[in-house]
Amino acid sequence: MSINKHKPHILVLPEDDANRQIANGFILDISLNSRAIQVLPEARGWQNVVDTFTNDSEVEQDL
Repeated sequence: MSINKHKPHILVLPEDDANRQIANGFILDISLNSRAIQVLPEARGWQNVVDTFTNDSEVEQDL
């Protein structure tokens, strides 16, 4: 399933497979809207998480 970019949602960028599995476990909870959460592919390391986040994400800024 994919997220609706026009509604509030969460993107999870896991550092490794263990973090990806934890995030996928949260999605299985029936009380959560699984369409509002997307687990991205593993970044393979903490530094890669930082690099991916700073290079690929758009951050809203209040003016």
